[in-house]
Amino acid sequence: MSRRSLSLVLLVVAVGLLFAGGFVQFDDTSGFGSSQWILALGGLALVPTLASVVVAWPDPKARLWTGIALAVLTGLLICESILNDGFRFIWGQSEGELAFLEFATGLVAFVLIANGVQPAPGSETTAGADAAAQAGPGRWLVRTAAYLCGTIVVVLAAIAAGADYYTRTECPEEGDCLAGLGGFVWGAFALLACGVAVLVIEIVFWRRRLRKTAELRGG
Repeated sequence: MSRRSLSLVLLVVAVGLLFAGGFVQFDDTSGFGSSQWILALGGLALVPTLASVVVAWPDPKARLWTGIALAVLTGLLICESILNDGFRFIWGQSEGELAFLEFATGLVAFVLIANGVQPAPGSETTAGADAAAQAGPGRWLVRTAAYLCGTIVVVLAAIAAGADYYTRTECPEEGDCLAGLGGFVWGAFALLACGVAVLVIEIVFWRRRLRKTAELRGG
């Protein structure tokens, strides 16, 4: 069995385990659907999910198809969470964790698709002129995925650090505390800083590309 097929089968197995464990429901209007969970199957579903990505990663075609499958799954989750009041995919429609899950699966899908469409030079699908075209600045999809992942990590770390700082320094022992708001302010500044960093990196790539083009024409 090819990596592509095995990866997709593992992904289907993971979703099937979630269904079997009661983690996927379409009529949980009470909001207490978690009482029907079979926790062992939920934990077990995590194994083929991670294995699917690990199996797909060495092969660009497998990465692409697994990313597309995850993107379709993310789209279905978003549609159901918007249109169906009783939808539950581990978390219910009214729980913010479901939105975070949808964002995470969408991000993983984008990373897989980007690295499948623009594989690294020297991989089994890139050789010669194709490898040269994919190198460096040409892999803009991969860079975009890296920027997104890096920005998310930095912003979340800044929010946590800001909230912790204001909790320790500004919050009284009793009464209201706006440490969370302070954390989001730190996160906003971190987002701005990441945007500036991305702009600087892209300018550096652009200047290098112009210099290489000039050298080739001059040679």
